[in-house]
Amino acid sequence: MVQQLLMGSLVFILVVSARTTKAELTDSCLACMCYASSEGCHMRDPPCTNDGWGDVCGPWGITPPYWMDGGYYGGDFYSCTSDWQCSESTVRGYLARYVTDPTAQCQAYARTHVWGPWGAHQDWTLTYWHKVEYCLENNLVTLPPKGD
Repeated sequence: MVQQLLMGSLVFILVVSARTTKAELTDSCLACMCYASSEGCHMRDPPCTNDGWGDVCGPWGITPPYWMDGGYYGGDFYSCTSDWQCSESTVRGYLARYVTDPTAQCQAYARTHVWGPWGAHQDWTLTYWHKVEYCLENNLVTLPPKGD
């Protein structure tokens, strides 16, 4: 009886632990998303371009709504997306908000990054994912500068 009780408690703890564990965005995934977003992970020059829908800025191609959902870092959109660290914080904040599957892998993060909360399941986000995947498979990871 005691053994069954202990075993049941252990199973309960493992299940609760698994449900509360959050997937983690790896540095290599983040760097490859930058690589795919700015053709090699470069600060855009100029930092913003208009893609017909609005401004897309910084090395991760952040839009004003993305910046807001990512946590309003850096005081204002244009200052933030011109700064490496602020841009990275925005991407991390955005993905922490929208990628909630505790078993999420880089593909879910990349596809959510490029097309928002529903992007992970949309066929048209596969092209972007394949760029990220290519970067990961060929070790093209170039981590963004720290402290710029």
